Amino acid sequence: LGSQSRATRKDQVTPHVCFFTFERPQAFTFRKTLSVRNIRLLVVLLSTFIAWLPELCVASMASDGDMAKRPIRWGILGSGLISKDFVGALKGLDDAEVVSVGARSLESAQKFARELGVPKACGSYDDVICDDNVDVVYVGTVAHTHVSLAEAAIAAGKPVLVEKPLALNAADAAALVAKAKEANVFMMEGMWTRCFPAVAKVRELLNSKAIGEVVSIHADFGWPADPDGEHKRLLDPESGGVALDIAMYPLAHVLLGTNGACPSRVVTTGTLRGGVDWSIACAMSGFGDKCHPGLAATVICTLEGSTPEEVVYTGTRGTLRIHRSAHTPTKLTMSVAKSRLESTEETFEFELPPVPEGALPFNYPNSQGFIYEAQAVHACLRSGAREPSEWTHSEAVGTLKLLDSIRKAVKEAGNEF
Repeated sequence: LGSQSRATRKDQVTPHVCFFTFERPQAFTFRKTLSVRNIRLLVVLLSTFIAWLPELCVASMASDGDMAKRPIRWGILGSGLISKDFVGALKGLDDAEVVSVGARSLESAQKFARELGVPKACGSYDDVICDDNVDVVYVGTVAHTHVSLAEAAIAAGKPVLVEKPLALNAADAAALVAKAKEANVFMMEGMWTRCFPAVAKVRELLNSKAIGEVVSIHADFGWPADPDGEHKRLLDPESGGVALDIAMYPLAHVLLGTNGACPSRVVTTGTLRGGVDWSIACAMSGFGDKCHPGLAATVICTLEGSTPEEVVYTGTRGTLRIHRSAHTPTKLTMSVAKSRLESTEETFEFELPPVPEGALPFNYPNSQGFIYEAQAVHACLRSGAREPSEWTHSEAVGTLKLLDSIRKAVKEAGNEF
């Protein structure tokens, strides 16, 4: 818009505004008559348009017919075991295509690309992030690089799925969430468990009060690590330990039963190995007004042995059990009490998707379940959502706050073995 003035009397000036009215793509007319009142109205309309511009852009992206009609194109950062499993699972989706992989060395990226049929290999993460053919970035690198790579993707305007943990502490996670929101870019921590159909059923049953009000939650996860061999990464003083490796899984199950509310009281004990938390036992209460006032939760995790890996929600009318393995669940049992001695049971089973053709042998159990996580991402990208309902930013940051307190408590206890 430009402006010009014309004197109508010696002592009075009436402002006019010049603007273009587009009538068809190749032609426009020029007009220049607006009153002071209409100028003010135009300023208000322009201000409103500017305020709505981010949402209008989101709506435009969400309704992009091109993305709706073609596969969503993934760029992969990291050529390790978890990235191989994720790309293998993506082969089971007709609307997913992996177009690029980047690693710390070109040789590693090229080997990954050959094994999994990825057309482009890069010796730089930035080359993947800045690739115009990439719609969304997957960060599957070592934990201490997650924040910097996610920041780079956000800065480039690329939606990003970040493997767990989102960050090494809650403060960094909260800052990353703030950057994603400020940039209006989709971001998700890779809590794939929350995307499984069995977990969606748990949410449905709990929300419908099928077992009454939840008053107790117990969740565990443990596996026997070999810190002197292939699992040396778990002894890393910055990113190692059981808390940042697997404890977010049972904590996510707890938050599912509390409507995302975190506890105000946490008591933790545990053991250290090589200076990092190796086993933890945690009791929690004080979940606020969203929950039954008597609700308490317990979590047990260890890297020293295999636990049952189940979750039990106890309600005022019965129990709901997620059977092993609870982080990739396929079976639930609900028991509704008729009396102290009698109950009725109902079992729900969910078959995993088949292992996709072209996938390498999976490195982690039930990795074909990554399909569910990818589907959740695709749904967000096509709808314009900037975080998934399955695992919100608030839950991701809240979980890391709990992990911060757990790690601190175990370290302060000093029970080294």
